[in-house]
Order: sequence, then C-alpha cells, then structure tokens
Amino acid sequence: MTYYQTAHGKINAIIFTSQKPTGSTILCIHGFPYDARIFAYAGTRLSQEGHNVVCIDLPGHGGSEGPRGDLDFKKCMESIHQIVKDLKKHTRVYMLAHSMGSTFALWYAHTYKNSLDGLIVLCPYVRIPNIKRSDAEPTASTFLYLLLRRILTPRKRVDIRKVLPRYGEVSGEEFATAARDPLMNLKYSYRYLVDVIAMRNSKVKQLVDIVDPILLLHGQKDRNVFVQVSKEYFKLVRSTEKQLKIFDCDHWFYDAMFYEQDTRYPEESRDAVISSICEWIESHKPAILH
Repeated sequence: MTYYQTAHGKINAIIFTSQKPTGSTILCIHGFPYDARIFAYAGTRLSQEGHNVVCIDLPGHGGSEGPRGDLDFKKCMESIHQIVKDLKKHTRVYMLAHSMGSTFALWYAHTYKNSLDGLIVLCPYVRIPNIKRSDAEPTASTFLYLLLRRILTPRKRVDIRKVLPRYGEVSGEEFATAARDPLMNLKYSYRYLVDVIAMRNSKVKQLVDIVDPILLLHGQKDRNVFVQVSKEYFKLVRSTEKQLKIFDCDHWFYDAMFYEQDTRYPEESRDAVISSICEWIESHKPAILH
C-alpha cells in the first residue's frame, strides 16, 4: 500500500504510474459507500494514455485512517489539499470524482480556488431546487428520523441499507457485488448521513462557485442521480470553461467506474468514457506547467 501522511492521519492510495507520462496527474475521489478500488479499470486505462493516476480512500474508508463511516469533512478537505499541493510540485493536477465523491471535489474546488488544473465530475449528487435527484432518496418521514437521530446520537453508525432501502435496488448488481465484499464499509454515522450527504449537497450557492475548468459526465439511464441534475448544474456553475457529455449508460459508466468489469458491456463503450476524459484533459493542458 501507498500512504500520504497528512496532518489528520494516513490516506491510503492506489497509484497507477504511466510508462509514458505527459506531465499530468489525475487524483480520483470515490463515492459513497465505496473506496479507491472502483477506479481500478479507469486508473489502468488512463495511465496507459499517459496520465499518472492517484486514487485515494477517503478518511474512514478502505485503508485510510479515521473513524469508519464518520469522517470530519473539514479535516478531509485539508488532507486532500495537502495531497494536491504535494502533487503540484511535480505535475499538473486534475481531480476526477464519481457520485458522492463529487461533493468532496466540488467543495474542494470552491474552497481552494485555482488549485486544480481541471475538474472531471461524474454524476454529481447535487440537490438542485425543484429537481428530483434520485430514485433512492429517503422519504420525508425517514429524513425527519435521521435529523432526530443526528441530534440524539450523532456518532452512532447505521447500515445504509436500513435508512436507504431503495439504494441497493437502484444501484444494481454493482452494489450487490460490493456489499458482499468484506472490506466494504456499509455503516455510517447519523452525523455523516445528515451533515455531508444531505446538507453539503444542498448548498448550491457554494457548489456552483467553481472557477476551474470542469467536465461533467452523466448517464442517461442513471437512477442513483438523474441526468437532469447535471443538466441543471451545468447551467448554474460559474466556470467559463465547462462541458457536459451524456452517455447511454447507468451510474457506473459501463462499469468503467467499478472494480469489476461486466461482460454485458463492450470495451468500446468503456473506451468512449475514457477517451472523453483524455481528450478533455488534452484540450485543457497549458503550454507551460504552473
């Protein structure tokens, strides 16, 4: 394992080193409730295209230190920034985030403006007013219950399958596969469920305050985060260098964003996703490193 020692503990990383580096590094942020392993395929392919790829486990996930399922959001941002600063000494840095990982990426870009050379966000879990976000959203009564438990027992962890019963259904076979993995964490604190998943994703004013170049990718068949979310977010985000691309896929981009490959998807489909990322990075590569 490779670790980044940060002020708030060790962050585990899976690194894909390119044999023909082009001067760029892609820092990958996983979503909920997964870890860095979901980038196994993407990391391999992107490194073959000349990019060094660093996939980190968020605190309390995978091999990273921290309370399981109860990370401190502010400290997490500071740890990510420390890693970005370290990488920036030698390379351009692009951040790639999937699903709930987009929350961390967008807040990072909002908080540390101009620290990244670009942002690649796949199916961002953002709450846009008057737009239904997902087939897995909790009911009003469930959310009130979560708020109450957030007040009474903030650090108590609960299995997400109990509070989000439809999450497994809409996430498909990929979630079923992950849930059987003994290394996967499925228990999260009420504090995390409310403060990060609910509240952080609802602060649209901050989430659209992004000045870095941004590429949004989404699947037309995504039930975890509806494609309309990205369409509306694209209209709102401040960046003057923004692009939205929609694929005929679900939440996992033909399993290009998952650690196991399903034979129902042809390689050509996954290649279209990887090629879109590489082409966009190439088009936003400055003539001189900064």
